[in-house]
Amino acid sequence: MTPDGPRAQQQGDRCGDGVDALLAAAHHQLGIAVTDRVNARGGPPELRTPDLALDRLLAASHRSLGHGVSRRLSREASAALAQRHSAHRARMGAKGSLSRRPAAVRVKYREDALRRVHLYWPFDLAEAMHEAIRMVQDLCDLLGDAAQPLGDALVMVTRLRDHLERVSQLPEPHRPPMSLTGLDYLDAVESVLADPAERLAGGLHAIRELLDEELAPTVAALDPGGRPYLFGVDAVAQDLIDDLAVACEEADMLARAVAEVERASNDFVGADLSSAKLDGVLLEGILWDATTLWPAQWETRVRHASLPCGAEEGILIVAAEGSDSVVPAEA
Repeated sequence: MTPDGPRAQQQGDRCGDGVDALLAAAHHQLGIAVTDRVNARGGPPELRTPDLALDRLLAASHRSLGHGVSRRLSREASAALAQRHSAHRARMGAKGSLSRRPAAVRVKYREDALRRVHLYWPFDLAEAMHEAIRMVQDLCDLLGDAAQPLGDALVMVTRLRDHLERVSQLPEPHRPPMSLTGLDYLDAVESVLADPAERLAGGLHAIRELLDEELAPTVAALDPGGRPYLFGVDAVAQDLIDDLAVACEEADMLARAVAEVERASNDFVGADLSSAKLDGVLLEGILWDATTLWPAQWETRVRHASLPCGAEEGILIVAAEGSDSVVPAEA
């Protein structure tokens, strides 16, 4: 779609809204005209030509316009309902095993689950891995340029080492024995995050060994008058890039695991929370809609604290501070 596409779509929507408003106003005015004409003569009169023809024309126009407005509104309502059902099916299809756990358990341990997410994903690890690849490529470019001093290459190796050390600060996975109902949910959260994190940590360990044991010593031993490729720098650097590319895939898998935990912790659209104990539970950031069931004493409080979520129609998000008025959640 061209950049003008969304603007044209918005203009079309505004034009459609204008037509709807015009049709509705005309329908209303015709109704008033028919009613006033009848009432002005003391009720339905004994009509004679041309009064009979004019009144029949007004009545027929009123009926026809009303039918047209009703059909148009019906089509738009059906289209909106179909779009909502499509979004609901997509939402259900995107849910993982954690989102199928009881909603009351997910909301109770929400803070603990999000705290684990932050431990395993303190920053964008996928972008950090791509940055490491760019750093190795820049190192190769520098070494291939005879005009660049080798001292700059040693500085880049040190910078790469520091970068990889920062990325490698992942927590040790905690795998307690499966416990009673409730805590086993957190064990499942830990497992979803720990499996890809362990693979990423293992790959980073091998990458740092390759850097410290092969690339760094090779760069340090380079003769300023020689060509880098004669000393195997290119081959070692390519091995490092290949290993980093695999680590990027592991980081992407960890990112998907993080998204699954966040979805299970935040998405309560259509969930049954009527039996949940919400005292002391962090609700900020929760997504919900009119089909979400809250405990009776909480529904009004949640509505006051919610704002429309722009991502999908009918979806609300619990905000940090309540709004001044109750936000309706249309079904």
